[in-house]
Amino acid sequence: MLTIHQLHVFATVAELGSVRRAAEQLVVSQPAVSASLASLQREVGVDLFTKAGRGIELTDAGRTFERYARVMLGLVDEAVAATRFAHQAVDAPVRLGATTASADHMLMPQLARVRERRPDLTFTLEVANRARVWQLLTDRVVDIAISTRPPLQGGFCSVATRPNEFVLVARPGLVWSGKVADATWLIREDGSSTRAATDEVTTLLGIIPATLPIASNATIQRSAEAGLGVALLPADAVRDAVANRLLTIVRTDATPLRKPWHVVIRDGETLTPSAQRFVEDLVDDGREFSWAPGGAAAVRGGER
Repeated sequence: MLTIHQLHVFATVAELGSVRRAAEQLVVSQPAVSASLASLQREVGVDLFTKAGRGIELTDAGRTFERYARVMLGLVDEAVAATRFAHQAVDAPVRLGATTASADHMLMPQLARVRERRPDLTFTLEVANRARVWQLLTDRVVDIAISTRPPLQGGFCSVATRPNEFVLVARPGLVWSGKVADATWLIREDGSSTRAATDEVTTLLGIIPATLPIASNATIQRSAEAGLGVALLPADAVRDAVANRLLTIVRTDATPLRKPWHVVIRDGETLTPSAQRFVEDLVDDGREFSWAPGGAAAVRGGER
């Protein structure tokens, strides 16, 4: 019989690709991790892992099982949270997931205004790149995701949107629009919403520029200000830097690139009362977000 402990050990090993590292993170012995995996594989009846150098990696069957394991673990966490708060006068915290770009440049003032209006509303926030945020929503680790437009495949529903534009910026005097192909482009890692927007712009421009990967939007902005290259960033993020002439907007045929922020839930599901009120407060604030088509019905009753 499968246990929650087995699923947790399996998911940790799958994420880290190493029994040793999983044991360190779980604060148990390596033999204990190996025994849990062996018991799980006997229960499932197929090999879930295979050797890969000094580590291990998932088999095709293991990758299939991982998707279900993470959903089951998410459901367990969801059930525990709901049960803990069932007998109390307060609602369970709203579990939010947000891309790094949305959290860095837009979301925090929104959260502050929501807290001002509803001090009893609590939330947790997971910040990650775009690909990870969609995985968190799929795995039921978060209730609501805030990012650019969700993938068409994946069972997601956009319920509210906020305007957003990505603009190309550089230190004044570094580059002009006709020479962006010769400039070094400061980029995020694969899976980030900023990287996806950058890839779209370079494709539209028909260029393959030199690139310098950098791990955060804030560092990319500082690097652009220092003259290391050009960068595609949300207009909200660079407004002050442009006003203070630390950066200048570089005009191209592909920018500004309109990429609205989206408030996203799992399609066909009714939100908890606290999550529903959170989304309503974002929209009722009246400054930034507005309902997407069908969004109000989706949030308030799971209707389409």
